Amino acid sequence: MPVKLVDVTFILKSLLPGYELAFISGSHELLGKWKPSFALPMVKDTTEIDKWYIRIKLPVGEKIQYRFFSAFFDPYISRENPRYFLSRWEGFLRPREILLSDMSESKIILCEFGAFENQLSLSNGWLTLQHEVLLTIDFSLISFVNPEKMENLHLKVTAFRTDTRSREFNDKEFNYESLQEYSWPSWCSRFTYHDCAFKENCSEMIPVESPDIWIFKAQFFTEDESMFKLDFFSISDEEGSARAIEEIGSAIVLTSATKSNPGLVKLPIWDKRNKVVAAIYVELLIIKPRKGEMGTLEHGSGAVWQKLNRPLNIGHRGVGRSFKKPCTLLENTIASFRAAARSGADFVEFDIQSTKDLFPVIYHNSDVKIWAKKRQPHGVSNSNDDNDLKEQKIAISELTKSELDALIMVDEQNFGIASDDQGNLIRLIENGELAGDSLPFPTLDEVLKHRSLPTELGFMIEVKYPQKLVYGYNNENYPERNIYVDAIVNSVLENAGQRKIIFSSFDPDICLMLKMKQSRYPVLFLTQGVNGPYDIYVGWRVQESDAAIRFAFVHGLAGVAFHSEKLLSNIASFHYASRLNLAAFVWGDDLDEFRHRTYFRDLHFDELIVTEFFEQFVQERNWFCMLLKSDW
Repeated sequence: MPVKLVDVTFILKSLLPGYELAFISGSHELLGKWKPSFALPMVKDTTEIDKWYIRIKLPVGEKIQYRFFSAFFDPYISRENPRYFLSRWEGFLRPREILLSDMSESKIILCEFGAFENQLSLSNGWLTLQHEVLLTIDFSLISFVNPEKMENLHLKVTAFRTDTRSREFNDKEFNYESLQEYSWPSWCSRFTYHDCAFKENCSEMIPVESPDIWIFKAQFFTEDESMFKLDFFSISDEEGSARAIEEIGSAIVLTSATKSNPGLVKLPIWDKRNKVVAAIYVELLIIKPRKGEMGTLEHGSGAVWQKLNRPLNIGHRGVGRSFKKPCTLLENTIASFRAAARSGADFVEFDIQSTKDLFPVIYHNSDVKIWAKKRQPHGVSNSNDDNDLKEQKIAISELTKSELDALIMVDEQNFGIASDDQGNLIRLIENGELAGDSLPFPTLDEVLKHRSLPTELGFMIEVKYPQKLVYGYNNENYPERNIYVDAIVNSVLENAGQRKIIFSSFDPDICLMLKMKQSRYPVLFLTQGVNGPYDIYVGWRVQESDAAIRFAFVHGLAGVAFHSEKLLSNIASFHYASRLNLAAFVWGDDLDEFRHRTYFRDLHFDELIVTEFFEQFVQERNWFCMLLKSDW
C-alpha cells in the first residue's frame, strides 16, 4: 500500500544578512538525512524580508525530526551550481518534530529561527567546506616612528577574497580602493573589553589603544584566497565638521604568505608615500575543515553536556595520581579506566599525544625515558651490571606506534633502579613485563572501542600540544595542529558511539580547532595560571583566569577548567564564569582533601577532576608508573 503524502509548508521567521540563505534539514531522506549538503533551501518571501518558506510532501504516520540553519553562499559562483557553508544552526538538544495523521490534508508550520519550546539556541556552524582565519592584534606591540601617532589612533580592518581580483580587474586597473566593494564579511571582538562578544565588522574606524587586544575573523572557501587590509587613522577629539581625520598608513596580511609560518608576524605599516611609519605584530591562525565526512545536524550542539543536580566526578587519568599520592595502577591505561568506572567515576580524564605516524595514543608526557645497555669497548664482554645501562629521553612524536609497541614495560620490583618524582623509566629486559590492559600507550581507537569500559563511562579527552613556556618549548617536533586535531576528532566521531565525550586542552588554538571541526562534543579550556610546581605558558590567554573565561565565552566553548589553588585564594573567577553561563570544572592536588572537595561541591561546580578513586581499590601489585609529572 503506498504511503500517503501530505503537503507541509514550513515558514521560518528570521532576518538574515544579505549573504545568507535559510535551509531545513531532518531525519527523513526527503529532508536530507541530517546532512547539510542534502538540506533543502528555503525561499525568501518577496513581501516580508524576515520570512522564508518551503513546501514539501511528507509521509503520514512517521515521526520526523528537523532543524533549520542558515548558510553563507558564495556570491561569485552561479546560483545554478551554488557553493555555501553552514553559518548558524539550531543546536537544541532535542530537534523539532512533526507527526502527520491520516486525517491531514495539508499543514502549515510557523517557526522562529533559534526559538523552540521556550528555549533559545543558535550555534555557530562548524567547518564544512570553508577555512576560518583569525587575526589577533595586540596593540601593546605596535611601535610608531612618531610615538604621538598613538594618540587618538583608529583602525579599520577589511577582509578580502584575493581571487576576486582576477575576475574583475586587470593588473593596470587594480587598486585597493576599487577592491573595497569586494570586501568579505568578517567579525571582530575587543577581547580586553567587558563586552567582548564577536560583532559583525562593518569596516568602520574603531578607536584602539594600548593594551587593547582585538580579534578579527572571517571564513573563506580556501586558505589561499584571503587577506586582511589594516588602515590606520588619527582622528581629532573635535566633534562634527571640525573633526579632522588623518590617514597614517596601511598594512596587508596575506594568509597565503603566513600559513607556513604561523604565530606572531611582524609587518610594516606604509604611508601613501611608501615610507614605513610603524611596525605591528599580528597573530594569524588558520583552521581547516576535516577531510571526508562533513558532519551532520542530528545531534545538538554539545549534546553530551547537561546540568545535573550534583557535580560529576572525573577520575584523573583513570584511578588518579598526584604529586602527593602514588597510583596503584599504571595511569592512562585501560586497566586504570576500568578501575575508576568500578569505583563510581562518571568520567575518566586521559591525555592524548601523537606518534610520528599520527596515531593518537594515551600518554601524559611528551617524552619517555628508555634505559639501554651501553656499548662495551672492543674485547670487553657484556655484563648484567645496572651501571652498564644508559638513560635516554625520546619524544613520543619521534617514535612510530610500532616502535612504541616494541618497548618492554616493566614493574618497579624488576627494574632494579629506584625511581623518583622526576621520571618513570622504561628498561629493555626480558622479565617482569607489563601486558594486556596494563600496557601504556593504548591508541585512542582501542580505548573508544574497548568492551570492558562501560558505555556509561564518559571520556574527558585532554589534547596535548607543545606550547611555548617562559623558559622555552616543552617539545617543538610535532605534527601541524590541523592534521593532529583531525586525527583525534575523526577517531572519536567514528568510534565513540553513544559515549559521552568532552574535549579539553591547555592550548587555546587546539581548543578552537576542536570546536570548529565538529559540533557534537563540548570543548573546555584548561587553565593553570602561574600556580604551584607547573611550568608557565606564554600568552595573553593562558596566564590569567579571567582571560581564559573571556576566551571561552568569545569563541563559544563550553567552559573553563580552573586550577584549585587559584580558586581557593579567590573565588571571583568562578562567579564570573557562571554569569557568562560557562561550565566550571576544577582540578588540582588540593582536591585530594575532603574539605576542598566539599567546598567546591557546595559552590555547585559542574565537575571535579579528582585523584581520590585509587583509595577505593583493593591494592594490586605496584606496577611502575611511567609518567614524569602529574600536571595535566
